[in-house]
Amino acid sequence: MDRARLITILNDLVSVEIAAVTEYQQHAYLIKDPKIVELLENFSMDEMSHIEWFSREVVRLGGMPTVIPKEIKHASKTHEELIKRDIEVEADAIKRLGEYMKVAEQEGDRRIKRLLRDVRADEEIHYETLGGLLNPPKSVLARIERQFMNTGTGLIFIGAFWLYFWLFLWFPFFVADPRWGHNFAYPLILITIGISYLGKKLSTDMVAAISAFMIIPTESGAISGLHSSYIVLVMLAITILLLALERSRKQELVFLQHRWRRWLKQHSLTFAFLFLMHMAFIYWFTRAITEPSPVNLPPESFFHPEGWATATFNLLLIPFGLIGMAERFRGTLRRTVRSKKLGYWLSLMITIVGIVIIDIASGAWLMFSAPLIAAMAIAIISVIAQLRAT
Repeated sequence: MDRARLITILNDLVSVEIAAVTEYQQHAYLIKDPKIVELLENFSMDEMSHIEWFSREVVRLGGMPTVIPKEIKHASKTHEELIKRDIEVEADAIKRLGEYMKVAEQEGDRRIKRLLRDVRADEEIHYETLGGLLNPPKSVLARIERQFMNTGTGLIFIGAFWLYFWLFLWFPFFVADPRWGHNFAYPLILITIGISYLGKKLSTDMVAAISAFMIIPTESGAISGLHSSYIVLVMLAITILLLALERSRKQELVFLQHRWRRWLKQHSLTFAFLFLMHMAFIYWFTRAITEPSPVNLPPESFFHPEGWATATFNLLLIPFGLIGMAERFRGTLRRTVRSKKLGYWLSLMITIVGIVIIDIASGAWLMFSAPLIAAMAIAIISVIAQLRAT
């Protein structure tokens, strides 16, 4: 293995990434759209991670990491020219990484080849995202695939179907026993998180985290589901109001110092997904095998057919929550599977499987045919949109 050759290509990539960080930061200062500013700042952080990974490999091979950037080009101040320059930088990085993967393979260093492959997956996401800013999808299916096939939309789907059942099919059960009121709170929480995910605003992300926290006292029976429903309904209204206020602003309502803003942007929804997983944890460690607080929650054991759908949902909620949390830190799983797409498809599976299990347990296929057909139609449209996109 020629260590000197590997050190050379790694240091070349370090130089490329240093220049990319500098240009991304400059463009973030020049562009006025807060959504794009946040996007470029996040991309800049990704590139800084790449610098660290490449530099550590240089040291491992016995070399000295460079601190000299590649040539930095100053683009025009226009929005379009700045984005075009960023696309050029990403295209160059993708090309270099592809060539250097071949070098790593020739030198027999699988570790570096794997690293270069992972980084290239990041750069491809950057390239596609930036390209979408300049060339937004024109067809309906393309817009569906680009804008709506993500974890946030999946949360809204799950919440909407759940709410449909308890408003139109099972409402008499709630009237007879108000302890079933938690089935209004939970879907409202899911919808709030989903809307916040799509809105991409720090203010709504923080509200979503607070709303999701209500799962813990509700699922543990500390407060009634009805009281919880009132609280999270207010949270949902606040979320919608904040998005309406944010829409015409050039700067977000909550605009903190960069480090705090980035930390909260990354972790607010992470906490929301973590609290969401508490629904599954508390169910399996308490309600599934023991009777909950008789004051605020009715028994719902997985040993009975009526509880199969609830048990299945809580099982599938754990990987769903993990995917949502992983997406806040990385855009991919092992740099190859897009987390937001995986979260979307899992949400559809949770919805369809849940309805089918309800049908099997109850035998009332006719009663639940409408939501099942609607869920299947959404899945079919999504498959077509995904195939068209690829």
